[in-house]
Amino acid sequence: MRHRGEVDETALEELDLYAENTGELYNQKKSILENIRRRLKNGTYSAVLAPKLWMFWVESAAKRYGKEFGTSSRVDAIFNLPTREALARRLAKRYESGSE
Repeated sequence: MRHRGEVDETALEELDLYAENTGELYNQKKSILENIRRRLKNGTYSAVLAPKLWMFWVESAAKRYGKEFGTSSRVDAIFNLPTREALARRLAKRYESGSE
């Protein structure tokens, strides 16, 4: 069991794989990538703010995971905040060019 303030690497990998491989989340991901491309083109992209944008997708994936596997109604009980934030930072870095 991880402390609430620590990133759970196993849970991070699980949520990353789940989010990337769940078709129902694809349209939201596509919208985020379009937003990034637009910001890159306009010169308004901020690497500092990008994880905030990805956090929307991470939260959607975490909630969907909880519902699908029925493990808990509270997202934080499955994926703590530091783990979700770490995934958002990872995604921001992975997709910083705006391409898939």
